Amino acid sequence: MKINVGVCGPIDLKLLNWKLKHEDLPDTNAFPLTSYYINALLKRGFKVTGYTNAPDLKEPKVLQCGNLTICIGTVKQKPGRRFFDFEIEALHKMIEANPADIISAFWTYEYALAALKTSIPTIVNIHDVALKILLKQPDMFRFVRWIMNYKSVSKANYLVANSSYTYRQLARPEQAKAVTINNFYTSDIETISEAIPAKGNYIVSVVQGFTKRKNIHGSLQAFAKVRALFPNLEYHLVGVDMEENGPAHQYAKQLGIADGVKFIGCLGFEDVVKETAGAKILVHPSYEESFGMAILEAMVAGTAVVGGDKSGFVPELLAHGKAGLLCDITSPDAMAEQIIRLLESEQLWRETVRYAKQHARKHFSEDVVINQHLALFSRVLARELIPKYAQGAYSPMPLPDTA
Repeated sequence: MKINVGVCGPIDLKLLNWKLKHEDLPDTNAFPLTSYYINALLKRGFKVTGYTNAPDLKEPKVLQCGNLTICIGTVKQKPGRRFFDFEIEALHKMIEANPADIISAFWTYEYALAALKTSIPTIVNIHDVALKILLKQPDMFRFVRWIMNYKSVSKANYLVANSSYTYRQLARPEQAKAVTINNFYTSDIETISEAIPAKGNYIVSVVQGFTKRKNIHGSLQAFAKVRALFPNLEYHLVGVDMEENGPAHQYAKQLGIADGVKFIGCLGFEDVVKETAGAKILVHPSYEESFGMAILEAMVAGTAVVGGDKSGFVPELLAHGKAGLLCDITSPDAMAEQIIRLLESEQLWRETVRYAKQHARKHFSEDVVINQHLALFSRVLARELIPKYAQGAYSPMPLPDTA
């Protein structure tokens, strides 16, 4: 009997490997990693039922293609004021109507809480540290998210921390039911990157929000110092709040440091990879990251990275300075110094990029990480899962250490 894996989370429908890829699909609350997780399971012969939601959808919708079924719930305005109760119940009804054998829920908020309302074995994947975010962004919305996170990690029987850093932030009772399985990168990043003919004369940051925690304030100040030595260098800003005349642009204009900065804003996944692959350096100024997908994508794409030496998982992701340069990202001077080092030394740049690619392939490739998820599924369901495409050659990997 073929196992049906449920995946409950933000899913980008256009990134899924199905024949409906180019259809008129609703815009969902999307997170690329969830889509690539589904693709990896489909590639291995599993049936997958995805549960997600779409802000502009008027009625729930179910799409089916081959081994993949996607159930899309509806969303109401200002969900935080209601603790996402409507969204949770809408997702819960979709799951009950279209059940799976096991559910992997991404993030510890509405998607996890909806899955945990069912009797289906549910694994909750932790992709951020809610308390750290609340302390950096103390507002009512983040307080609501922290409460939701507390409920889901307390109720869940099985937890996956997306990095050793995330695992260390859990209380002991949660650590006892958690394993560490890193995020992974899709081979699509390598394919897209190889099509970029040469590096452009720019550095880049990919960030979701102009907040204190993301610290684009500091990287803009650092770039102004770098540009004094490299007047033709550009700084490309990609992501939420990074558009022209957006919050980041307004800040830069107020300080008179917008020269040479290209405010790009949000892009699709493939275009983000192209921007990253075309850059000489990815600057990642965030104060705290539970993992750091933008960094991993840059490592795979052959772009050198500058990140924070105390920024959550970033030092471990960058192999403590071997796969990227680390610095005190609270200091624009320190950031500028490391950027300048990479720009001035081609040997340092090449050595850093080479090690980063090797490190990424060894620890964060799809095969390495998905096998660890399958090993956890086997334990939860008390049965061995053998991917169809690899029968006779596959041996289940042991669960990773939790420490």
